[in-house]
Amino acid sequence: MHERVRLAQARSGGAIGEVGYTKLDLPTLETFETAVSFDADCDPLTAHNELSEAFGQPAGSGRFLFCADSVTPNRYWERSVAPWTAPPASALSALEPKRNVIQLATGLMYHFSLAVCAGEVSFNDGRKQVRPFQFSAQWEDWFSRNGEEFGVHPLLISVQQRSLRFRHQGVAYRVGYATLEGALEVTETERLIRRLLRGFGSHRRLGLGMLKLQS
Repeated sequence: MHERVRLAQARSGGAIGEVGYTKLDLPTLETFETAVSFDADCDPLTAHNELSEAFGQPAGSGRFLFCADSVTPNRYWERSVAPWTAPPASALSALEPKRNVIQLATGLMYHFSLAVCAGEVSFNDGRKQVRPFQFSAQWEDWFSRNGEEFGVHPLLISVQQRSLRFRHQGVAYRVGYATLEGALEVTETERLIRRLLRGFGSHRRLGLGMLKLQS
């Protein structure tokens, strides 16, 4: 991209001239986004299973992520590295995947939103268990402390603790999580891109861990 810049010559009485320069291309991430709705009996795990069939792998493995719509029940937003060839078979409705290009300029401020499950991790019989943080300060500390790994520098964070409750195949589930919102700077583009594709925290198959950025 070329821009014209008017420069005054240093000498007194010099003419006003113009000089051209080329901006460096900003690092970008190209993805495809869509929204899909299921019937009222569809729980997050079932929605994930339907989406994973469309993309050929589980959420958070690098091909797609999804999250629940904050307004419309049983509606999910989905981000993928390539558009699906066909929407999930049981979907009531689905938008055509839309190409989205995210510019990731280091040092600039972005607004963000992230519904995520994180906490104290333990293992029982080889199974990973996560005890979500109990206090807002713990969530803020977790995101700030891991900022270098995530490729970001948090500037402002607000926390709302929530609980995801649903039944799947007759079993009741309750998962604690938090919605983090605020502002951040990009510090390591490649690290952030990995997170944008693979997600944050645990329970990505429940629609958690998808970071949303807005410049």
